[in-house]
Amino acid sequence: MSFELYKKRLLSYGNDDKDVVLNNTQYMINKSFADSFGYSVVKINNVDTEVVIVNKDDSTQKELLLRPNQTAKKGATVLIDTQYYLVTDFNGNGINQKAKIKLCNNALTLKGETTKVIVGHNDFGEPIYEEVSSSDISVPCIVETTYFPLDNKDEAINLPQGRIRIIIPYIEHKDININKHLIIYGENYKIIGIDYTQSINKEGLIIIIADKVVGVENESSQESY
Repeated sequence: MSFELYKKRLLSYGNDDKDVVLNNTQYMINKSFADSFGYSVVKINNVDTEVVIVNKDDSTQKELLLRPNQTAKKGATVLIDTQYYLVTDFNGNGINQKAKIKLCNNALTLKGETTKVIVGHNDFGEPIYEEVSSSDISVPCIVETTYFPLDNKDEAINLPQGRIRIIIPYIEHKDININKHLIIYGENYKIIGIDYTQSINKEGLIIIIADKVVGVENESSQESY
């Protein structure tokens, strides 16, 4: 076989030499993907997804290897067996697709929305309304009292007594606002800060800073919802 014929056959797998290498590499990865150590099918945002799970020294964190061209956006939920994780970072070049995930140690309950619907009319033809509430939303989250800043992975920062960080997927909800109250581990907390820097275009992560509420304010906390 002449070199020109060989090259012509290769180029049938792509527009140029670079495409050929890329397509062949993706083909080889896909061919052996299901035979990889750590292969599993997990749910990413409730969609079955093939991954290779790589365990880390920290048992609360893992890395997921995805098939070429597959993605897992920051803030996505990952269900492995019965445990939820959040995607905290994702990097990929079309071949090596890697997602970092962290174990959710709690779930944040957000109250369902209440709306008025017409259920009939009175004798004067006026509408009769009834309030209908949608189901509460359970959002997997990571609750921390200690964390590592992005610019220093070696030195942890301890939050003040009674303060927590709550990491959740990006969501817009009336309960995610300054001075709103949340129940975490059966305790009442008030939101004092919301960090949106880990989200863009309404995707990613939200970091909530909340202080534990004690005393009289704690007893009347439900009124703030």
